[in-house]
Amino acid sequence: MLYFISIILSFMQVALSLGVESGVTYFASANIIERNKLITVMGLWSVAAGIVTIGLIYGYFVLHPDPALVLPYCIYGFLYVSGQSLATYATSIYYTRENYFMPNFLLGIVNLLFVLVIPGKNEPTTPAEIQRVIYLYFATFFIAGVLAYFSFMIQNRKFGSFGFPAKKYLVRFFRYSITALAANVIFFMVYRIDYFFVNSSPVCTAADLGNYIQVSKLGQMMLIVPQIIASVVFPRTASGIDKTMLNNAILVMARLLSQLYVVVFILIAFTGNWIFVTVFGETFDKMQIPMLVIMPGILALSVLSLLSAFFAGKGKVSVNVRGATYGLICMIVGDYLLVPRYGIIAAAAVSTLSYSVNLGYSLLQFYHDHSISWLEFIKWKKGDYNWLFNILKRDAG
Repeated sequence: MLYFISIILSFMQVALSLGVESGVTYFASANIIERNKLITVMGLWSVAAGIVTIGLIYGYFVLHPDPALVLPYCIYGFLYVSGQSLATYATSIYYTRENYFMPNFLLGIVNLLFVLVIPGKNEPTTPAEIQRVIYLYFATFFIAGVLAYFSFMIQNRKFGSFGFPAKKYLVRFFRYSITALAANVIFFMVYRIDYFFVNSSPVCTAADLGNYIQVSKLGQMMLIVPQIIASVVFPRTASGIDKTMLNNAILVMARLLSQLYVVVFILIAFTGNWIFVTVFGETFDKMQIPMLVIMPGILALSVLSLLSAFFAGKGKVSVNVRGATYGLICMIVGDYLLVPRYGIIAAAAVSTLSYSVNLGYSLLQFYHDHSISWLEFIKWKKGDYNWLFNILKRDAG
């Protein structure tokens, strides 16, 4: 129940954020709008998104009355959407100053404290105790967001007064952000809509759905490093610095990721079933094949995250919108035709195909701008390791 509530609220947060995090990164990195002007917009919009969430949840319970759930769900929604929006916006604006430590440190501390304050006990947990833990769970999103937001305000207060941008800049800001929102919402559907088809498939059991969701969650974990790299690519692209070096770095990182995923693929092929059952339990004995099938798609998403950040930083968010749209069409058609008959293996195959279609379109656009063959993204080179070692040596120094 908590997992699916979180997915629904996550979608609401993506939709109600209006893509402001992308606008913040682009306009702050390019020095078009002062950061202290942007942070005012960030704070007000986060609160507004939470209020709208309360209204939407309340409207749902007007149509589907359940008095016991109205207040808790409204609180969940406000805490999650406002808190996650604040955290996302604050992280984005921190990254424009190349400060990657502070926002993640604050978010990590809050999550660690949440784990530590959950009471341990041997006897059964009462409903009241469960409710308190759930409230605390959603409160962590809000607390983390508030900490990250105000910490940036405190650090940045000496760089000018707070307030709103001029109207002409505000219009440009929201025009860019809403375009980025379209890409975010469409891609969110690309990455989540297959759950619906698996859940509705006559050949899939609840255990199948659980196995597939776990495969998807592992795929998300594998995207953490590429997304961190993408969070660096976006502001650097928007700032217009080191263009040649940045383009080369994207190619090198894509090639290194492909090699890493080959190693992971081989590991899963030989030991995956044992690892999954040992870690997750005996009911997760159907993860290995779907995981192997979706691995090429995860690689496609990894490279895509770099290219999407690059295009967003260049102000070409429409490229991301079109690519995600093509991927979504492929996902819906493929899942509709295949998942009801072939189950989670088909869902994994369609996901890989959809992610690849999305990546293929982005690669085509990248080629038009830079005349670089798509083979450059996967052709392994010995010099890539020297590049990586030099980066690590420089950072260590």
